[in-house]
Amino acid sequence: MTKILNIARQQCANWDVGRCIGCVFNRNNDKLSISISSKLSGKQCIVEEGCDYFESVVIPGIADNNMRESAKLSRKL
Repeated sequence: MTKILNIARQQCANWDVGRCIGCVFNRNNDKLSISISSKLSGKQCIVEEGCDYFESVVIPGIADNNMRESAKLSRKL
């Protein structure tokens, strides 16, 4: 398991035994909505290729500074 995949396993609320639940957040007219993406739901985790949810929600929410910086470096953010 790669380091970024291991971080996703530990930190991402969408992680389900290597598959993505597919929950995504959207902002429309200053209102937050949540939906399930059929493109992601039930599919293998794509964090290694790049995942908007992981990069915009999970990484900023990681409390451990070393893990957060490691995730940023892995995703080249």
